[in-house]
Amino acid sequence: MVNAAVPVLAVLSGVLAVPHLYRVGSFVWLYFLRPSSIRRYLHGPAPYALVTGATDGIGKAFARELLRNGFNLVLHGRNETKMLKVVEELRTSVPEKAGADIRYFIADAGQAGHDFAKMVEPIKDLHITLVYHNVGGSDTSPERLDERSEDYIYGMIHKNALFALFLNRVLLPHLRRSAQSGPVLVQFMGSIAADVAPPRLAIYAATKGFLRSLARGLDNDELFFDGPTGVRYTYLAVGPVHAENQETPMEENFRTPSCETFAKAVMARTGCGLRRVAPYAAHSFLMWFTSNVLSEAVVDKFSAAEIHSLIQRSKRV
Repeated sequence: MVNAAVPVLAVLSGVLAVPHLYRVGSFVWLYFLRPSSIRRYLHGPAPYALVTGATDGIGKAFARELLRNGFNLVLHGRNETKMLKVVEELRTSVPEKAGADIRYFIADAGQAGHDFAKMVEPIKDLHITLVYHNVGGSDTSPERLDERSEDYIYGMIHKNALFALFLNRVLLPHLRRSAQSGPVLVQFMGSIAADVAPPRLAIYAATKGFLRSLARGLDNDELFFDGPTGVRYTYLAVGPVHAENQETPMEENFRTPSCETFAKAVMARTGCGLRRVAPYAAHSFLMWFTSNVLSEAVVDKFSAAEIHSLIQRSKRV
């Protein structure tokens, strides 16, 4: 009887192992073997990539990598003097692409009342094939929700969610036109905070959760409802990244890449076909580990300790 059960147990074990083997194989393929698809978006007469929040940190690193990959650029920032310096720096740091067209527009993403149609009027005829809604961020302040002003809350929501929403709304007809000659991809910059919701970052985490749902819903719109139109959406799940423009920059290590390393990871995953992807391998593993191995209570205590440490560091700066 025991001998007869051995083959059955072996088969059962093999069947149960299939999903795990598939996840491991998919991870290895996505992060170590799969070639980048970013050049699929180099179509049409003069392809452009649009990056919001491009004068610092991750956004500026995105712009540099996109320029290296052959794209013309449309950059967004809120300070024109700073933007002009960034444009000059990009031309200097990527001299082989000195002939690329680099345009920009200025707007404070944290403010309401923008005329988005007027904002995109100068670029509406460009062949935009990639969009990175990168602008956003939070702070490391110790205040609770009831200690925040309404202006702060509205500013946080506009900067992290509504600016991308309304900018995307006016861009969509032009993106569909670009999609007539090849694929177009819009990517929203998310955060692991949307899944973990750390203390003191509740508003920020909620805005990233909004972008996660928005990306899926808009992708369904363009794919299944009177579609496909050729415009696709992806939500980028992002963990800690070292950026000098942060209030309290985190130490660069394997878990916390530099902006340049992270930008290269995003370029490598662009066009991978996933609606939601963690571009950096260590972030992907971190999200899987916190979702499947650790309990919610442990994750909450760990994230609270991390936020407390950041707040204490910001007080010493």
